[in-house]
Amino acid sequence: MAARRLLVVEDDEHLRRTLVRCLVKEGCQVSEASDGREAVAKLEAKHSFDLVISDLEMPHADGREVVAAGVRARVPVVILTGNSSVTAAVELMKKGAANFITKPFTPALLRAVLDEMLGPTAPPQATAAVRPLIGTEAPLQRVIDAVQTVAETDATVLITGESGTGKELVARTIHAASRRAAKPFVAVNCGAIPEALLESELFGHAKGAFTGATHSRAGRFQLAEGGTLLLDEVGDMPLAFQVKLLRVLQERQFEVLGEGTVHNADVRVIAATHRDLKRMTQAGTFREDLRYRLNVVEIQLPPLRERRADIPLLVQHFIDAANARHRRSVSGAASAVFDAFAAYSWPGNVRELANVVERMVIFRRQGELAREDLPEGLGDAKAVESARTVTAELPAEGVNLRQMVVELEDSLIAQALARTGGNRKAAADLLGLNRTTLVERLRKK
Repeated sequence: MAARRLLVVEDDEHLRRTLVRCLVKEGCQVSEASDGREAVAKLEAKHSFDLVISDLEMPHADGREVVAAGVRARVPVVILTGNSSVTAAVELMKKGAANFITKPFTPALLRAVLDEMLGPTAPPQATAAVRPLIGTEAPLQRVIDAVQTVAETDATVLITGESGTGKELVARTIHAASRRAAKPFVAVNCGAIPEALLESELFGHAKGAFTGATHSRAGRFQLAEGGTLLLDEVGDMPLAFQVKLLRVLQERQFEVLGEGTVHNADVRVIAATHRDLKRMTQAGTFREDLRYRLNVVEIQLPPLRERRADIPLLVQHFIDAANARHRRSVSGAASAVFDAFAAYSWPGNVRELANVVERMVIFRRQGELAREDLPEGLGDAKAVESARTVTAELPAEGVNLRQMVVELEDSLIAQALARTGGNRKAAADLLGLNRTTLVERLRKK
């Protein structure tokens, strides 16, 4: 079953994050809007949503306009309202609202409304392979919007980004939201297979096709029939084999090694790489025509250091997952832990963060993660303090002062958001700004 795609519209950031956290735990793919005007724009841009949950009273445009936009886009809208506005919510149902939820709500109530509106969730074993994309900041929201748009098509997708940013997760999310969701998702690491075996691995071989082929074997294209094939680390594919893959993508046909029979390839191909394919093309190590064929749509994943404000939400998700996996009862993390996380560069990105949090949960067992639980080096007080302290020595060749100021501002904003759990009002107070100024600076990044 494809992940349920929701839009949450709420101007109160704390409540919006609470909603997002609850919905993510229910296996939903969540986009956000901070007011009705932003929500209407998303609906009019024909982003694909299964349901909208919207506050009633908001600045710029309220829940009434969101309901009207939902009616036009044929997307059901559930209204969030206080007890004093129930009458207004009921009136809105006459104008097209699908339902309403009174504040304060419980996760159980939210789940019941979701099941009523969209049907019950699939059993856990059917959805465990795909966790939602987690993050509220602009870099990841752009990825989520692109995923929702491209999932409706059969276009070939190229996913780029550093190791550990979640390229396979994005590929699985596209598959789960596509018309091919009921068919297989097959992943193959092109860099982990010797060149001599790559053709057999992808296209299969007949018995006796080569020395050692004692039985026939289906290739990955056959195993993915009707579904999606992820060519992971496609940048590591040998140059000599690239022309064979290009032919399959162009003709949508392939031959099983040693069989001589042509098979149709009813497979959606997604490629992923941490390499710069354009530079590889210029260097002559990757075919330009294959790059164009793979790059019908490119989705570039941001490194974690460019979306540090998402760290608190990710940390809580990984704590919850580790608690369930290892029978622990850790409630959260201390502000000193978030300070260390905000100061660290995360070369391994989200994968590294997940591993660090899981290890900390295992040894903490219960209560709150503390600085002493951090791995050696990551919790170094001097490293954290250096991110807070403004020190600089002008090199002989000079500096790009504007760039340095931008980087310092980014670092301090990220630390403030991490320390306050993403609360922009509290973060603005730490930075000596008003909330509006902070929000405006975040939007410009």
